[in-house]
Formats: sequence, structure tokens, C-alpha cells
Amino acid sequence: ALASGYHNQSEMTQEKFKPSFLDETQTLFRTGDLGKQTAPGIIEFMGRKDNQVKVNGYRIDPGEIEYQLTRYASIERAIVFPIQVNNQTQLSAYCQTDKTLEIAEIREFLAKFLPVYMIPSYFIFLKQFPLTRHGKLDLHSLRELRETGKYLVNSNYVAPRNHLESNLVSIWEKILSKHPIGIFDNFFEIGGHSLLLSRVVTQVHKELNVSVKLADFFKVPTVAGLATLISQTQYNYQEPISAIPPQKSYPM
Repeated sequence: ALASGYHNQSEMTQEKFKPSFLDETQTLFRTGDLGKQTAPGIIEFMGRKDNQVKVNGYRIDPGEIEYQLTRYASIERAIVFPIQVNNQTQLSAYCQTDKTLEIAEIREFLAKFLPVYMIPSYFIFLKQFPLTRHGKLDLHSLRELRETGKYLVNSNYVAPRNHLESNLVSIWEKILSKHPIGIFDNFFEIGGHSLLLSRVVTQVHKELNVSVKLADFFKVPTVAGLATLISQTQYNYQEPISAIPPQKSYPM
């Protein structure tokens, strides 16, 4: 299902829509994907002609994210890569800066211009990007630095204070493959994304018999916020009598 061109953009239409080399009466759309014909009717996908990547079903141009990052104060240069974490594709941002920056503030800034799925899950801050002996950007060395990347988490871990929060934390830790998760950690800032969110909502319904709307989850993306929503709204969740006593917080 594809339109016959771009509305009121004739130049772009001519650039992207070309007569088919198989049938001149038909039109082909230039997707940007690179392929080669290996046999009649068989085309092997080779990659992209540009830098676009597919992350969790969304076609993303890392250059758009890099541009917005460099608009943030003190970030001189930025490179964004897709990475594989627990069989999930996530975005990792490498930022050149000589300042100490708060990831939460950077994400809040990016959220003004980018959708949630384009905001990186990892951030690596460097005073200087690695260069090859020829003075070019060393992309291989940058990729190897991912293990030093930082998740956006609260500086102080806060443990669950009752059974509901404990159950929610358990669900999050299983789906995100991360431990420990505090009740004030933001789901989207510790590696979560829209596909994992759907799994969380399904699991919450399965284990707690509570139906949480995706829209509600975006409003309260922390365990503490979600627990409050569940216990104080129309969901009518009944907390067990023997609640877990508050536990001491400790630094990450």
C-alpha cells in the first residue's frame, strides 16, 4: 500500500518514484534499501544506502538524534548506534563533552523534539572521541565503549514498600533483564521501550488481574507511580494484609 507520489512535492516524487526496469508501465519506489538480484524474481537484501536503522519496528535515522543532541548545551559532537541487548535492539548515544551532564535532563530535552522510541537507552560521555592514526573517527573503538555506558537510573535505589510494588518490580526485572530496579526508576530510562511496555502490561494483567492502559503507563512510568494509580483508581486493587515493611535504600 503506497501512494503514487508526495503531495505537492513534485521534485521529491521524481526523485523517489522511478519507472520500473521490469515493466515501464509500472512505477517503483526508491526505498533506500540496497539489494542485488541473485536469480529471476529473487532479490537479496544487502543493507541500507543511507544510515537509517530499524529499531523495534520503527525506521530511524540516527542523524536526527545526533543533531538534537548537539543542540544540547555542552555536547560538542554525538554519534548514535543501534546495539543488541538481550536480543532487543536499543540505541546507544556517544557524546563528546568536557562537562558533567545529567542524563535525565538530556532525555527531557530530547523528548521535546523526538518520539520516545528515538531517545537512546544508553549514554556514554567522552572528553574526546577516539581517532584512527589517520585522524578519522574510530567507530570500532566507539562501539567497544558500550560497556562503560550509563543507564538513566536514580542515584539512590529505593526498595519496594508493599506487595504491589514488589510484584511490579519483579515483573519489570524479568522483562528488562535488570536487577535491582527501584520503585522510582523510569521504565523508559532504564532500557524500556514500547514493545517491552506491551509485555509489561500483559504480564501485569496476567499476574495481578489488573488492566492498565498504555496511555496511563506513559503518564506514570515508575513502579511507585503505577502502584499508586492501581491502588487509588478504578482498578480497585486490594493490597494483601501483610504488607512488606519499608526497606532501607542504598546507593547504586
